[in-house]
Amino acid sequence: MSADHDLVAAALPGYEVGGELGRGGWGVVLEGRHRQLGRLVAIKQLPLVFANDPDVRARFVTEARLLAALDHPHIVPIYDYVEHEGLCLLVMEKLPGGTVWDRFRRDALNAQTSCAVVLATCAGLQCAHEHGVLHRDVKPENLMFSAAGSLKVTDFGIAKMLGGGHTLATKAGEVVGTPVYMAPEQARGDPLSPATDIYAAGTMLYELLTGRLPFPDKGDPMATLYQHVHEVPQPILSVAPNVPAPIAEVVMRAIATSAGDRYASAEDLGVALSQAAGQVWGPAWLAGVGMPVLSAGPIAGAPSGSAAGATATAATAAPPTVSPAVSPAVPAAVAPPTVAPGTAAPVVPPPTEGPGRPWEQETVPLHPDARPHSGRAVLTDVSPTDLVPVEHVLPSATPTRVPVLAALGLLLLTVAVAFIGVSSPAHAGQVRLTVNGVDPTVATPTLDLSKPVHVAGTIGAGASDADRVRLSFSVLNLTLGSRVAPVSPPSGGAFATDVDASGSRYLAAGRLTADVTLLHGSTRREHRSFAARARQPALLSAPGAGGVALLLFVVATAESLLRSMRRGRRGASGFVGMLLVGTAFGAGAVAAAWLLGVTEPTGTTVVVCAVVGAAGGGAAAEAARRAGRRRAMRRVAA
Repeated sequence: MSADHDLVAAALPGYEVGGELGRGGWGVVLEGRHRQLGRLVAIKQLPLVFANDPDVRARFVTEARLLAALDHPHIVPIYDYVEHEGLCLLVMEKLPGGTVWDRFRRDALNAQTSCAVVLATCAGLQCAHEHGVLHRDVKPENLMFSAAGSLKVTDFGIAKMLGGGHTLATKAGEVVGTPVYMAPEQARGDPLSPATDIYAAGTMLYELLTGRLPFPDKGDPMATLYQHVHEVPQPILSVAPNVPAPIAEVVMRAIATSAGDRYASAEDLGVALSQAAGQVWGPAWLAGVGMPVLSAGPIAGAPSGSAAGATATAATAAPPTVSPAVSPAVPAAVAPPTVAPGTAAPVVPPPTEGPGRPWEQETVPLHPDARPHSGRAVLTDVSPTDLVPVEHVLPSATPTRVPVLAALGLLLLTVAVAFIGVSSPAHAGQVRLTVNGVDPTVATPTLDLSKPVHVAGTIGAGASDADRVRLSFSVLNLTLGSRVAPVSPPSGGAFATDVDASGSRYLAAGRLTADVTLLHGSTRREHRSFAARARQPALLSAPGAGGVALLLFVVATAESLLRSMRRGRRGASGFVGMLLVGTAFGAGAVAAAWLLGVTEPTGTTVVVCAVVGAAGGGAAAEAARRAGRRRAMRRVAA
């Protein structure tokens, strides 16, 4: 969008509308001059595509009235706000002295100046917070210097005018605001409070003192917000060990992830910082900085009885002007320098020594690895329909602990079900018998299938002509081997024979169902099924070897799929694969219980274990997916 000078001029007949000063969070900023007063102003124009939204216009009026009521030497004054034929305009003081970010990049700042910047910021924020106004985008670019060199906080309210209670982002992931300074609650879409601006002020102080950010800006706003929400900022002393410990403590509390762990108010932050600086550099440290803190409150007077407090209090009553005259209440050492309109005020160098300890003259440049603040949505380039609450596009980072624990629990449940069993195989028949001298109704016979199995018993009259006995073994109704042996016609209903079952020793293993059937020719007369256990080592049987192969397959496939998902290389295919792996794990658990001779499997047990195992596989896939998402975000942010 380009500013329509005719429309703006028609909306502001009392001003001469000049050229474009820049484009920022508001959109277009135009230069202006009051026709009668000759006062230079900045005219901020909300893009027409947003101004045409009735909700935005309503919020514009509400916020503009609040901003116009803010009267503080460290807040840019609002002279007028206008709605005219679809335009939303704010007229405010023109600040020709540049921004804190400009000075930091160009000249760097020493530690005392950086602390003074934040003190002035806190003084302005405290006034705004007391009037119910949150800034939501505190950063060095929004701290500007007047022609007289005093610091002003600018660009209040734009985030709320556009998004109401939400921080907005484009669907492509660009953020309305500055991600590197955003508090975790802004990214999550939680309610905001003064602690939100405190977090941004603390982050800014961290950057001014070290030349770096607590979470580096690598150009991906979602990765940056992800770090702010889910990770812990790097301790400032590990980045810049020369930062005085009392000041470092103030910074780290201000940028605590939990809003409840930060300072309760901007004033509390300012007081704590002023006191910490007084401990390090002496109570009169602020007098030599050359950047007045214009506040009658406790922020400037935090070092009790200090010259700084007296200076700030007096300065509040006599704000700096471009006049060469200096108020006698303000010591010459801290009087604002005389400057020409439109030029930046020079920073007065501090004295070589203070009452406490030698002054630190070293400035802190922007670190070479730091990059310009990025990932911001430029309002002139986006459409309202493309904006959504930032929490809708911020990658979810639900802790992997939950699905990991769920996966472990489900897999353990699978094993428990397999070894305990859901139901027991049905065994029945009319034949009364013993197998190797053991009554199957009393105990489970253990059979050495490499040796003949002695079967003896009694039968009814219906099987008196039986001439053969068949001994077979099965699991899940799958026959694993069968042998037939002749038998003399039963005498008095009694019979006995030895069955050579050696052909089944490589197929039958673990607990299984044995079945003794009396035959006459090929005709079945009577039978009896019962539980038995094979003595042969399971690993030497075909089912045992198959079970080991299945186990190796499950482990190898699961490891491959999970590794790929953690690296972000698989999506739905990995999830489906892990469901199948979980199903195979359930079947393998049943096979293990069988082969180890613990329980004989049933169809119900297999189904239950397969379902629970599949659920465990799905939970493991979800854990790997989340871990992969977090890894990807960290890689982008690294």
